[in-house]
Amino acid sequence: MTELTNYSGPYNHELKFADFSKEFLIDLMHTWQYAYMRLSSICYQEVIEQFGMEAADKCNLAVWMKVGEKIVPKFAKVGKIEFNSIADGLKVIQLAPDGHTDGELFQGDVEIISDNHVKTTTTKCRALDYLEGVAPERIEFFCHVLEKNVMQAYFNNPKVTVTPLKLPPRQSKDEVCCRWEIKLEP
Repeated sequence: MTELTNYSGPYNHELKFADFSKEFLIDLMHTWQYAYMRLSSICYQEVIEQFGMEAADKCNLAVWMKVGEKIVPKFAKVGKIEFNSIADGLKVIQLAPDGHTDGELFQGDVEIISDNHVKTTTTKCRALDYLEGVAPERIEFFCHVLEKNVMQAYFNNPKVTVTPLKLPPRQSKDEVCCRWEIKLEP
């Protein structure tokens, strides 16, 4: 069977992911990544409208902490990754829809000092771009509180420390979005 590059033909109840081309699956994964992140913002906005900003912040943080606890380990399992180092944790995070830095939502660099000590730099962050343009008052919570706690939760190890080295607000779009140091303490 020829790999499908789109799904414009007739409905196929027996359709499998293996039926699609690699290029189609990559495009679909980008759409899933966007949907995953957009769902979070839609829920967040709905809680704001119904219960206020403080409740929305608490809910948003609780949800992302649960994602770190309950969902991120599933990516480790699929990738057959055992968490023995920060480098292993980075591989797991890379498999999560909000952790992949292929350019659609986030871009950045990782400086690996050792297997248990890294510094990350985010050079593109669509979430920060949005907040800077529409809700700059939300940057403090999202970048200073939520992101630090979520990164900690995604490593799913109490011996991991996540320390901000540079956080928004930025003076210009030419500045990096954020920079973090991540260590696994013995």
